[in-house]
Amino acid sequence: MLTNEFRKRNMGKVIVSLSSSGRENYNEAQLGLIRSINKVASHYDTHFRSVDGYVDEYLGFKIKTGDWPNTDRWGKSWSHQNMPYQFKPFMVGEALEMGYKKIIWCDSTIRVIKSPDPLWALAAEHGIVAWDNEGHPLEKYIPDHQLDYLGIDSAKGMYQIMACCIVFDFDHPKTMRIFEKWIDGAKNNCFHHNESKNPHYIASRHDQALLSALMDINGIPVQPYGGLAYRHYLPVEPYFINWGVKD
Repeated sequence: MLTNEFRKRNMGKVIVSLSSSGRENYNEAQLGLIRSINKVASHYDTHFRSVDGYVDEYLGFKIKTGDWPNTDRWGKSWSHQNMPYQFKPFMVGEALEMGYKKIIWCDSTIRVIKSPDPLWALAAEHGIVAWDNEGHPLEKYIPDHQLDYLGIDSAKGMYQIMACCIVFDFDHPKTMRIFEKWIDGAKNNCFHHNESKNPHYIASRHDQALLSALMDINGIPVQPYGGLAYRHYLPVEPYFINWGVKD
């Protein structure tokens, strides 16, 4: 279990992210995320990991180096190569074990554009705030293994979220129940399988697909595209941009 040494300030809200080498230098991307937090959200606590041990501190923000997330309650995450994106719920789990109830997951490619503070009212209402992956309905991206795990026949009509940035309020009664099912699915191969009998199926979106379905099943609305956006399409000023690796 991690201790408070990785907290930046004790305010009860934390931004969480993990980086590693991969198709691109996501460790460098994480430094860009930190720069953006330093500009507009420096009042947030942070919990960062760099699996490759890239740097252990940047702009005064501490970075846990050298390993995948490890929890007392749910165990340790496998590597990304062995189970795609399993590290994501485990990073949230680490933050929970550090005592946080209000947690924002950010991929290393995210840039925080303005303070997330106004989002907490929405999170208190729904438990989870996540945004629509516009034009990519879930039924095309959820494998049969996940449907079987959830006990449903189809994801037709369900929205798919953008899991690069997710706001969790664990004071809401639904959030822990959803999280437990999400991390259990991560431990039971739901992020690995990529097969479907659905003729419209394209490919599995792993953690994103399962959490999308869990939100729908539990009646949590997906927020319209815009609060989180890609840098090439900004219809409104977002809170977060999925920017990419290089600033």
